[in-house]
Amino acid sequence: MKIPSPFLIILTLSCYVLACSSPKNIEQRKPFPVGDYQYTGHVKSGKIVEGLLSITSVESRRIQSEESIRIKGNWRLSRVGNHEKIGPQVGSGELIGSIIKGEVYINLNPNISDLNVILKGTIEGKRFHGTWRFNGYAGAINQGTFEATRK
Repeated sequence: MKIPSPFLIILTLSCYVLACSSPKNIEQRKPFPVGDYQYTGHVKSGKIVEGLLSITSVESRRIQSEESIRIKGNWRLSRVGNHEKIGPQVGSGELIGSIIKGEVYINLNPNISDLNVILKGTIEGKRFHGTWRFNGYAGAINQGTFEATRK
């Protein structure tokens, strides 16, 4: 059986094009909006902290072939009520974070290796919301929800 020559050329070129092209992950990434956010943290029994998160910079950076978004800023939060085991999220400090696959992760205590408060959430319009977790070496000590609205 003889294969027609134009068919063989088209088949070869098609295979070459498919083999050389890599799938592209088209993900709509909106950068985290820089600015001030009115923040409220909760546990099941009620509000525990309120105050201000200030996002001062959002930078894109590349590590090898991976591109990531880095968030920097500061926070100033006050205790509401007398809840215990809420971690170091009272007072003020610096924050750093990142955006990974559409989720925002922020560490309120980046210079401490133990007893960190981590925010994990999503952005919807002017609203940043999700869960907070107070972690120690042994794991989660306490957790709850938060909401931050851009001013």
